[in-house]
Amino acid sequence: MATNDLPGDLFVGITSWNSALFLPHCLDALRRTTSGIRTRICVLDNASSDASADLARERGAEVIVRRCTQPEALQQLVRSSRSRFTLLLHADVILLAPDWFERCTAHLGGNTVLISPEDIGCGPLTRPFGAGMPESSFLLFETAGLRRARNLVWRRRYRLPLPRRELDFSGGHVTHNIPRRLAQRGLTWQPMNVYVSNAEREPLFTPDPDVTLWSDELGHLRYGLGNFYGIDGTITHYHNWYDRVITARAGQANSTPSKPKREFPAAFINAYSQRFLADYQAGRIDLPRDLRTDRVPVAL
Repeated sequence: MATNDLPGDLFVGITSWNSALFLPHCLDALRRTTSGIRTRICVLDNASSDASADLARERGAEVIVRRCTQPEALQQLVRSSRSRFTLLLHADVILLAPDWFERCTAHLGGNTVLISPEDIGCGPLTRPFGAGMPESSFLLFETAGLRRARNLVWRRRYRLPLPRRELDFSGGHVTHNIPRRLAQRGLTWQPMNVYVSNAEREPLFTPDPDVTLWSDELGHLRYGLGNFYGIDGTITHYHNWYDRVITARAGQANSTPSKPKREFPAAFINAYSQRFLADYQAGRIDLPRDLRTDRVPVAL
């Protein structure tokens, strides 16, 4: 890994919050697949209550602990990059292809300054609102182009308004303003393909009758809401989606009942997450066999 004062080829900024389940695997895969590439890795941890920060330090990553929103975290990571390429990553992303960096950067250059999966994933392609938009779990920029796409904004510091150039992470789902901002500078981005995990003949999970968000297909998918991503017919990485389950806060049981929130069953999220990690650690990941990209995303 490059020392902090050298620019290097690749800066990786990872946002983390209570990510101890996946973060070690994310970092270990990064180290394996960037061997020979001058890489600087920085984890911005949102004051986790688990061991996320310590696990990152043990693996040689720089760690910043700061309470902030996701857009604020991404801005800080972007400002930290001095490398030719900048990768912004979620902690539950695991890089799979040894040559993912070469394959992805081959699509960057000229006016194309970003490569990212199209934001149609989350299990069996259930995000039609993300069509034509980059997905925030994997954003690989050519850093010079990223800087060209920034806008001048005013931020208060010590009660004084100060100018700062920032990329616009204020859009829907953090990233959905980015294509428009790039186009304003004559720049563009390259979408990556999204692949659903393989389905089993018999269901792997059956929800309770009162579940609020479900489809019959979900129960058959080996890795549930997780998706694989790729470019040029090669699978490059996996994103688990919902890598941790948020339980009810203390005192909520005594609060006034309200309309149930539509959400996936927590037991389902736990089951497919553990299944993926077990397969991954045993070296038997069931990679998607169907790499067609003509499926239309439909919201549940």
